[in-house]
Amino acid sequence: MMQVVAIANPISGGGAARRRWPALEAALTARGIDARVVWSTGAADAAARAAEAASDGAVVVAVGGDGQIRDVAAGVMTVPGGVLGIAPAGRGNDLARHLRLPEEPGAVADVLRGGRRRTIDTVDVGGTTVLGNVYAGIDSEATEVINRMRPLGTAAYRVAPVVAALRWRPARFTVTVDGAAETLLAHMVVVANSGDYGHGLRMVPSADVGDGRLDVLIVRGDRSKYRLANLMSQAETGAHIGRPEVLVRSGGSVTVAADRAVPVHADGDYLMELPFTADVRPRTLTVLVP
Repeated sequence: MMQVVAIANPISGGGAARRRWPALEAALTARGIDARVVWSTGAADAAARAAEAASDGAVVVAVGGDGQIRDVAAGVMTVPGGVLGIAPAGRGNDLARHLRLPEEPGAVADVLRGGRRRTIDTVDVGGTTVLGNVYAGIDSEATEVINRMRPLGTAAYRVAPVVAALRWRPARFTVTVDGAAETLLAHMVVVANSGDYGHGLRMVPSADVGDGRLDVLIVRGDRSKYRLANLMSQAETGAHIGRPEVLVRSGGSVTVAADRAVPVHADGDYLMELPFTADVRPRTLTVLVP
């Protein structure tokens, strides 16, 4: 019998993981899958529980948002042959969207039971595993606002950029891609593995978790920050890539620094202050997909 160990975050999506687990458990049981849940208490605990379950031969399912998926994946990756399943239960669910994963419990169970295995790239940032994107600038400032506005749910993704813009001023960034450096005034720098974030934005549409490279989006700061509202609207389809203030680079190793302290976020969570170096790790995580 197939065994599934779900590592769930009780606070993901304002408690969505707790609300969705009973239906997912029932769907798994109906398909002849032996499933149990472990409620994690933090990033390190989620990674440790995931590694333990993968070592026992179970399919490890991350139940939560992008941060929970990242933390569980970090544990699964330490076990040869480890396999990750994903049950989206966060606010953004951007990695699941990129991988075209369902949210409905029955459909999630179908993927876990009969899906194919896809090996995807991950990103190493100073020893921390990142699955989706690492970003610094007005978007990281906005993410800090989002995380303080949790009661608003997904509406925070549209309100927070406006709040962040009111106090943002561009920084002088130095972005080095595979040894080639450029310094420029910018509003944001996004180092993308998946390119999808912000609850559905196609921020870096050229990025793909299976192409063995990182795509870097830079929004130059020599244009008014108030133009960013229109840019973000266009990012819902990826049309913003044609704007003159948007630059895209690509490589395997990216270092980002700035002339002042700027927070760095990854997969929706605070990571560090600048500078950081991100290195792609090709084909290092096996995920069940439709």
